[in-house]
Amino acid sequence: TYQGIIVMDSDGEFVGFIGAQAVTISAWEILWRKLQTDEQKKVSAKLISTEYNNISITEDGFVYVTTSSIAESSVQSAINGKSKSGTYLPVKLLNPSGEEIMRRNGFWPPAGEIDYSTDSTDTYHGVSTITDVAVGPEKTWSIIDEKRQKIYTYDFNGNLLFAFGDKGSMLGSLSNIEAICYQGDTLLVLDKGNDGCIVVYERTKYGDLLIQAISAQNSLDYDEAIDCWKEVLQRNSNFDAAYVGIGNAMYRNGSYKDALAMYEVAYDTENWSEAYKEVRKEWMSKWFLLVIVLIVAVIVGVIKWFQYAAKVNKRVSTDGRAKKTFGQELIYGFYVIFHPFDGFYDLKHEHRGSVRASLVFLAVAVLTFFYQGVGQGYVLNPTGKVTTIMTQLISVAVPLFLFVLANWCLTTLFDGEGSFKDIFIASSYSLLPLPLLIIPATIASNWVSSSEASIITFIGTIAFIWVGILLFFGTMVTHDYSMFKNLIIILCTIVAMAVIVFIVLLFSMLLSKLVSLVTNLITEIQYRV
Repeated sequence: TYQGIIVMDSDGEFVGFIGAQAVTISAWEILWRKLQTDEQKKVSAKLISTEYNNISITEDGFVYVTTSSIAESSVQSAINGKSKSGTYLPVKLLNPSGEEIMRRNGFWPPAGEIDYSTDSTDTYHGVSTITDVAVGPEKTWSIIDEKRQKIYTYDFNGNLLFAFGDKGSMLGSLSNIEAICYQGDTLLVLDKGNDGCIVVYERTKYGDLLIQAISAQNSLDYDEAIDCWKEVLQRNSNFDAAYVGIGNAMYRNGSYKDALAMYEVAYDTENWSEAYKEVRKEWMSKWFLLVIVLIVAVIVGVIKWFQYAAKVNKRVSTDGRAKKTFGQELIYGFYVIFHPFDGFYDLKHEHRGSVRASLVFLAVAVLTFFYQGVGQGYVLNPTGKVTTIMTQLISVAVPLFLFVLANWCLTTLFDGEGSFKDIFIASSYSLLPLPLLIIPATIASNWVSSSEASIITFIGTIAFIWVGILLFFGTMVTHDYSMFKNLIIILCTIVAMAVIVFIVLLFSMLLSKLVSLVTNLITEIQYRV
């Protein structure tokens, strides 16, 4: 029922309900219900839990449940987001207390079809309609997709082992699948469309290998498990669960470095992190003192550098008439990022910066993102995706140029005192926090596990927030605006950037059409001549 699963004792007496699905309600619905009168509340739709359509109980007393009443858009979001939670997924595993405990460690959450079409004109579109679940040998379990007439089998960790079935009238095909259960190793499927017949499926040799490997793993016979998984890979070299299985066996045997290689092939960052912690622990026990010395040396070096930069900036400020060297213009950036009001004022009025220094900061920002793309640790870049200098140049220089151009166009109309050059210099100097934070974070990303990766992401977020604050105050000081007026101009600048991009795209499309027209005319003339 919508209250959950009915629980009875051995005498058939009602005990209670467990596992009721959580009801989600938006903030708008909460507010609207607060404003409703008692009469309106009586006639408004009630919010109740979605019902389960089938259950299957394991030998250990755990309960697999399925539902097909969750909104399809919610299921799609959960699948695409690789959700570990069962809130919006059609299959759950409940403990005797009714708590959801399913492991979803596979590449995709267990929900049936993953490569589904969203085109309503296709024969099978949308997510799977899961209507039954059955518990198989070695803690495996299978579900049926009523929409596609397919059966999906998973292991206890949520890895897809195999899927089969198709709608049709031929031998082995299904027309209206209704229920599923295991009888030993044999799979029994009730096909209501074929006069209510029961279709019997026996495992193939490949399926036997999978169960044998899982059995060896469950019985802690890791050497046997490795051999079985390797034999599975000989038949299917793209089977991620086999690499994970080998990695798990190697991890249990203490071969952490070998396990890392297996996890990397399967893009399994969670298990990789557990193995890496052991490798890191072993490495740190050998080189702990050296690491401490290096960290202290880096900290002392950074402090000395900032002290030197402060001394240089102070000396230059007391001798304002002297011509600034290129090095002094670069060093002044370290003053600007910590003292934005005085720093940006002197950039414009005391000429403490220059275009050449600004170009250096821009180039360093480009190189920073390039290094981030190629130097991130495995946890943050498990697929080994790389980038190019040109890609980063476009992704950094183009937005910066658009911002400068749009801001200059607007401020010339709204009493802005900064020139195009002033805006460019202030904007480029604002990029300095990016290398200061992202480069160390990228280096550190090679030493973190998945549970620590959020720290690296947080540091990157701080860098972007810092840059945003500097851009805001930089434009405010450059144009001598009030804070409120500058906020309005910044928002208008963002809109103007979008307009400029639209105009450029429109012009490029018109130009391509014109080129195509001229080409066709020339071709037509050539044929006629």
